[in-house]
Amino acid sequence: MKYTKIVLPCRIKSGVLAVGAQSKSAFCFSKGNSAYLSDSGGDLSDLENFKKFEREIKKLQKKLNIKPEIIACDLHPEYISTKHANELAKAKWLRIKAVQHHEAHVASCIVDNSIKGKVIGVAFDGTGFGADSNIWGGEFFTGSIKGLKRAVHLEYIPMPGGEACIREPWRMAFSYLYDIYGKGKASKILKRLDNKKMGMLEQAMDKKINSPLTSSVGRLFDGVSSLIGLCDYTGYEGEAAIRLEKIIRGEGLRVKGEYKFKYAEEGGMIIIEWEPVIKGIVKDLKKGISESEVSLKFHNAICNMIKETCILLRKKHKINKVCLSGGVFQNKYLKTNASRILTKQGFKCYFHNKTPTHDGGIALGQAVLAGA
Repeated sequence: MKYTKIVLPCRIKSGVLAVGAQSKSAFCFSKGNSAYLSDSGGDLSDLENFKKFEREIKKLQKKLNIKPEIIACDLHPEYISTKHANELAKAKWLRIKAVQHHEAHVASCIVDNSIKGKVIGVAFDGTGFGADSNIWGGEFFTGSIKGLKRAVHLEYIPMPGGEACIREPWRMAFSYLYDIYGKGKASKILKRLDNKKMGMLEQAMDKKINSPLTSSVGRLFDGVSSLIGLCDYTGYEGEAAIRLEKIIRGEGLRVKGEYKFKYAEEGGMIIIEWEPVIKGIVKDLKKGISESEVSLKFHNAICNMIKETCILLRKKHKINKVCLSGGVFQNKYLKTNASRILTKQGFKCYFHNKTPTHDGGIALGQAVLAGA
């Protein structure tokens, strides 16, 4: 059994077992100034993966001789890991602490880099249950491992069909277009797709049937990938975003343009508005602009949105350290250029080193936030 020992920037008094997320399953034990993060496994919805997960927890606990008093889990009530945590808590009389998915992402990056003090935390991924019961994934936080506060998020958009959007990115493309242009016009832009299916999505969103709201940057990547005709249906995890990144490595790299996000404030929260980006892409597609150029301009828009938002938060909170975590940052172009742009603006930029940026690092963040 493989695991990584991590020295913590704080001391945890009570033993903690954190059971991570649903996919890329990993768990973490922590006590004192040390944490022990298991290697990432498979999705816990698979019975064999779950049985292995249970066995590995018992093995490592015996090896480390840690008796947890706290069990930490994700906020999502339907995650297998969350249900397992609740069962363990009842059976062993443990205190249970639910930790928000994206806060755990940021905390894991803080610990991975041994950062002391406050940070701006950027958490971009596909799916994570939010404190308001919406699906988060385009979040900015401020704070430290003692506590993180959500300060900025991508504007919400319906996910028609819920998790079906992950397998069928065309649903997200349609959702963005329908929100902007309304009935009839969205289906004309996506005329290659089935009119009957798009009509069903219209009804679902109008009646708010199985159309949860999401702020996910991962779903935005999916929607753009489908919008420009790259990927309507996925054959593997992250295919739409991966294909979107791959095409910028050609002639499009000579293009320096970008689309522009807008920003609004609602009750002290900054909302990042994606409408001008989608409109810009539609306009370019009508002009016959190449897929590679559109993709590059979109990637540049994300990089500059990160920069602009961090500048806003630095002015407000006097924080100069930025932690970037979540599956979206597996995108090499985004990671490299976001880092370059932030550094040029005087920020200290941190990514994961020993631990995964994807959900395999969640358990470490849960353990520290629950223990601290």
